Amino acid sequence: MTTPSPATAAPANAAEIGRRVLQLIDTIHGPEQVDAAHIERVTGIKVEFNDDNPQQYGFGGQLSPEWSYNLVSLTELDGSKPHRLLFSLEDQSADANADMAPIGPLAFDACDQALASAGYTGNPNRGRYGQVEFWEYQRGDVSLQVHVRGESDAKAEHACVSMIVINA
Repeated sequence: MTTPSPATAAPANAAEIGRRVLQLIDTIHGPEQVDAAHIERVTGIKVEFNDDNPQQYGFGGQLSPEWSYNLVSLTELDGSKPHRLLFSLEDQSADANADMAPIGPLAFDACDQALASAGYTGNPNRGRYGQVEFWEYQRGDVSLQVHVRGESDAKAEHACVSMIVINA
């Protein structure tokens, strides 16, 4: 698979940005890969820095009037270099229940297969009543939390990725 260059156009849909994030996850083996230059090189998307805090960086964009995406570093309380990233699809609709179909979501099954191919082992994290709250994945020192939601009320059983927390 070719690595996009920073000149690559913005993602056309949620599945494309999801695939780029999965490519990034495949290349992360420790905290040294959770830096802006590596993210930009692998995803092909320009990373921007917070002017007030150089430890906060990432990118984002609008997929539709109701949906946006973000990949951002999570700052550490001690001020050290970030070793965590948060990828999220943000539902900006009034009821926070917008249909994902128009943005071409990344299906959880495709995400799970890609992570397994990259050497990750996954297990569901169940809540108080036995429902899956998120999926946990592990490969070496890198762990992930993958959150899913139904594509829409009508297709609630079609699980789509809505958020990934990357810990390196």
